[in-house]
Amino acid sequence: MKKFKSKKKRKKLKLKLFIFVFFFIFSYVFMVKLLSSNKLKDNILKDDVNYVRFNLSKTVENQITKLINNPINLLNKNVKNAFNNVKTASKTIYENKEVKEPLNVDINNPIIYIYNTHQTETYADYSVYDAAYLLKEKLNQAGLSSYLEEQSMKVFLDTNGLKYYNSYTASRNYLDLAKKNYSSLKYFFDIHRDSVSKDISTITYNGKSYAKVLFVVGTDNPNNALNKETTNKLNEIIKSKVPNISRGIVYHGGKGFNGVYNQDVSSEVFLIEVGGKDNTKEEVENTIEVLNNAIVEYIKGVI
Repeated sequence: MKKFKSKKKRKKLKLKLFIFVFFFIFSYVFMVKLLSSNKLKDNILKDDVNYVRFNLSKTVENQITKLINNPINLLNKNVKNAFNNVKTASKTIYENKEVKEPLNVDINNPIIYIYNTHQTETYADYSVYDAAYLLKEKLNQAGLSSYLEEQSMKVFLDTNGLKYYNSYTASRNYLDLAKKNYSSLKYFFDIHRDSVSKDISTITYNGKSYAKVLFVVGTDNPNNALNKETTNKLNEIIKSKVPNISRGIVYHGGKGFNGVYNQDVSSEVFLIEVGGKDNTKEEVENTIEVLNNAIVEYIKGVI
């Protein structure tokens, strides 16, 4: 009688274990499919641009290595396929956004560097990284080879025990590395968004809504005068595209301000606030189109 009960308990235990493993893997496969959807990726981007990319593959490997190595014939094929999908997603979280570079652009020798010092800034339904990515794509399509910084500012700050107000230390680190790796770089664009209300950050022109731009020049750097000159040129060009789309240029320095904003690197370092926290994806993208056209005109005029 005891042996019979013991066997019965073992069978129940095996059944429970099998059910647990089955639902664990089913949930995992379902998560991977969700991760492939644009909606979830957009939500992830609002929290941190690259943190998922840095940690997803490693976390998944640690959690399912034992399951993959075990001979679970019924589910083994699905698990391996799901694992390969996660590795692919880890390689680039923006896979669905990428397009083929035009043939006339030398992507190995970019002349434009685009980055976000405050990489986790978001809009109503968009992020500054999304805006920077779109700008890069448009500039490449226009024949101006551009490089977008994808490394995480947050990870750099956390790794080095720095606070959010040290963000320019992080962006300067990546900017210097980019210059070292690509000596061809000449123009640098730091894309931000402001915290002002929507009535201040938005304009309607010819029936289309735009997120207004604001240029920032630091006064605590050796290139102060030159940065003012180049920023003013770009500002005038963008105003000629859409009247009143620009809120102008502000000059920051002294106590309470960074005052440099990486602009000591070159007179061609631009800090641009695109819209505010309440602007929509459509409004920001409309402005990026205008900004792209202004940059193309500016650079081709300089060249």
